[in-house]
Amino acid sequence: MSLKTTLTTLLALALTSSALAAPPDLTKRASETIYLSNCVTTGAAYSKSGMFYYSASEDSQNGASPSSGNYATVNDGSLVGWEGATVSGTFGSGVTFTSKIEGGAHAAYSYSGSGSNGYRNFACYRDNERLLFTGSEKWGKCYSVYYCL
Repeated sequence: MSLKTTLTTLLALALTSSALAAPPDLTKRASETIYLSNCVTTGAAYSKSGMFYYSASEDSQNGASPSSGNYATVNDGSLVGWEGATVSGTFGSGVTFTSKIEGGAHAAYSYSGSGSNGYRNFACYRDNERLLFTGSEKWGKCYSVYYCL
């Protein structure tokens, strides 16, 4: 194999490597998405956590708040550490979602744990803490820490 062929092959492998790959295209996500989020209600620091359900993931890409009843308070309305913990929240529909995010640091868009709503299982991925939505006084500004598909 010539040096040029070897270098071309190595470059092709590097460009397709998951380490260099772009984040997943959000439009290709499953339509049903649950976000594990931290919110700022006053000041600049996170003060509470919540789970937010979007029946169509594209609805969560432009700052839209979840539909009525698609909010779940966790940890009695306080801030929660998602990593290394089992966290549950009950939505207005009465459905409880339970997440199990593995301990440790997770790179953005990497698999980080699992979740279940009693009907099906979800795979959860680290998000980039982008602004999910600006809500009412109760929620303030909420940022996506993990998303579950």
